[in-house]
Amino acid sequence: MNNKSTSKTKLEPPKGSGGGDRYVYRDWSNATPCQTDLDAIEREKDLHPDARKLPVKLNAILNNLEFSSIIVWLPHGRSWRILDRDRLTKEVLPLFFQNANFNSFVRLVNAWGFRRIKSG
Repeated sequence: MNNKSTSKTKLEPPKGSGGGDRYVYRDWSNATPCQTDLDAIEREKDLHPDARKLPVKLNAILNNLEFSSIIVWLPHGRSWRILDRDRLTKEVLPLFFQNANFNSFVRLVNAWGFRRIKSG
């Protein structure tokens, strides 16, 4: 007698959600930017830091080796981690944002669609 199950597991959205309320992770790490994206990034580099959008500021912060003991890319390059919240607030945020409040930074990051990963 064979104990192998022939039924297939079906993933369904949470009840009452209509299927549209779930967050869907999209891995853009291997995507090739189109020329309009590259042009927009180049235009923003010429702007004063206060006028730049969050992704450009965050990229500048993460790629600055002076801040590598404060905030870093994770090895796979798809997310980043704050290593020293106090130093980020005192040393980094004032250089790039008018408001150097950590909670304001978190709200801004969340508004841009970034999500916190607590484990994994």
